[in-house]
Amino acid sequence: MRREARLWLEAAREDLEDAEAMMGRGRWFRAAFFAQQAAEKALKALYIILLRREPPHIHTVTELYREAKEGGFSLPEDLEEQLPILNKYYLITRYPDAANGLPSESVDRVEAERAVELARRVLEHVERASGED
Repeated sequence: MRREARLWLEAAREDLEDAEAMMGRGRWFRAAFFAQQAAEKALKALYIILLRREPPHIHTVTELYREAKEGGFSLPEDLEEQLPILNKYYLITRYPDAANGLPSESVDRVEAERAVELARRVLEHVERASGED
């Protein structure tokens, strides 16, 4: 595996660990943000592995997945259908103008738990596909 892909995967793992740590602190919005980042970085690693080129400088999980899918990767249907949930956490968890208020008031525990679980599952599937499980 290319060094760049390995680095993206390791960064995804670190972000998932941070998401889990934020869950433990009750920082739901930060957990959701790190979950989005974990899925994004895992898919960027896969982009390098499958498409053999640098991933685009985008943060849309569904767009990265769409391109990985064209390269032969696929997630289970239930996970694929839920990926759009992660897209919103890139902005609303960081900026008051995107959240229409404090980011800390934009995500509740249930949303954060779902985001972390989605990211965990995406990372597991990417690791399997890359031979890193």
